Amino acid sequence: MSNEIKYIETSKLEFDPENPRFYRLNDRAGSDTAVIEEMLDDESVQDLMLSIGEQGYFPGEPLLVVKKGKKFVVVEGNRRLAAVKLLNGDLVAPKKKEKSVQIILDEALQKPQQLPCLVYDNREDVLRYIGYRHITGVKEWDSLSKAKYLKELSDTFYQGVDKDTLFKSLAKEIGSKPYYVGLLLTSLHLYEVAADANFFDLPMTEKDVDFSYITTSLGYKNITSWLGLEDRTDLVANDLVLDNLNKLFAWFFVRDQQGETIIGESRAITKLNQIVAHDSAVENLIKSKNIEEAYLYTNGQEEALEKALEQAETSLTVVWDMLLKTAKFTERQESHASEIANISRKIKRHIEDVRDDYRDVRKEDR
Repeated sequence: MSNEIKYIETSKLEFDPENPRFYRLNDRAGSDTAVIEEMLDDESVQDLMLSIGEQGYFPGEPLLVVKKGKKFVVVEGNRRLAAVKLLNGDLVAPKKKEKSVQIILDEALQKPQQLPCLVYDNREDVLRYIGYRHITGVKEWDSLSKAKYLKELSDTFYQGVDKDTLFKSLAKEIGSKPYYVGLLLTSLHLYEVAADANFFDLPMTEKDVDFSYITTSLGYKNITSWLGLEDRTDLVANDLVLDNLNKLFAWFFVRDQQGETIIGESRAITKLNQIVAHDSAVENLIKSKNIEEAYLYTNGQEEALEKALEQAETSLTVVWDMLLKTAKFTERQESHASEIANISRKIKRHIEDVRDDYRDVRKEDR
């Protein structure tokens, strides 16, 4: 192999039928049409087309190819090859992707006809590198790293442009969607506000922040409104409610002695979205620090009470079943049972008194 990078016409570059990405194609792996369909479905080639079409092909990432007669098989870089071949017209998009690809072609400023390549004598010479790159060596940036990179691009190249132009330009830079760029930058702004405030003096550090929780939460309308944001791409955040941002960070990132946060898993953010729409639920969450309990307050007091009573009945039914299978009890268990009985009598007596008063009022009204 020569270490010299050679620029080879894309028409002479072929997809690698043995590429692991194409395992689902079976005997169709040698078909350019089948490969493009596979790439457009699963490999985000359109995002890559946006980036290359805007910025051109970065020469620091040469394709790794093996000579095959008068042509070359691309062992590493098939996704990039697919993007360029679609951009420059070597290949045509399948019918179902034709419109979306054409939009990219209409806006593309760069349509490379040649690509930088490192030529190897045989496929085996490349295999170990491929394993390192895709299995052990190369990791995708996390969302916070992506956001910081986008902010650097914005500050360096796009100062003074309007928000829509900024999002669209940055999306092309990284091969993504404008709304996602806006979401990342807005999430970063909230993160930086909290960091500048020393995370509101909460018992946490920068290492405790899982940035993806912030980006996920901004996908919910109730949460963005509660924070004082216009939407998930409110970069300026003029009406940001700092006290609520403080609460959000406390619920997301402060851990108790058992190492647990109030929110727990990120899927609970769906419940938090309902909680912040009800003042009584927020108050309960602050007091109880229990998201399941606070969630009961999102359906109104009557529905919350009904659910709480049903849960209590279910739990006591389980306890009764366990009691029947147990032959020995402790003094502590007897104390628990006594307290449960006392609370149960109070609940029953209170409900009966209120219902009796209601019936008396109804009689007087008649």
